[in-house]
Amino acid sequence: MKSVGKSLCALLVPVLMLVLVCTAQAATESINVQAGADVVRTIDLGQEDKVTLKFSAVGDYPSTLHFWVKFSNGTTADYGEITGHEMSFTSGVSGKFTMHFDNFDSSSSKLVTLNYEVERYYFGIPGMLFILLAIAVFLVGIVAGYIVMGKYA
Repeated sequence: MKSVGKSLCALLVPVLMLVLVCTAQAATESINVQAGADVVRTIDLGQEDKVTLKFSAVGDYPSTLHFWVKFSNGTTADYGEITGHEMSFTSGVSGKFTMHFDNFDSSSSKLVTLNYEVERYYFGIPGMLFILLAIAVFLVGIVAGYIVMGKYA
């Protein structure tokens, strides 16, 4: 009985750690978009993921880029020639969210600072809260097992 409990613990701890690592995704990145080039960044999203995105571009005048995105459901949104943008949305379906930074109409490169955060949701519960509840249930189960085993020992 003890080896089964140890095996179960040895299996559940790595699984919970893996899920904990996958609950949030965030990045800060500096991208150099050369003149006449297009830079694409892709984020893998799950259903009901909440995304917060912010970017700003700097460079020679004018420091604008043509920015457009393709959502995971296949729709696109064109934001035109801009120097920065902030957006937040909830993903309706799982898939790839693609950001395009076009610098085709410029003769100088632009430096783009991109910040984004993706918060995962499981069964409508934020990922961190879900992991906390899963760990609490797991620990209550261990305590209940020791109590039951103590009565029969």
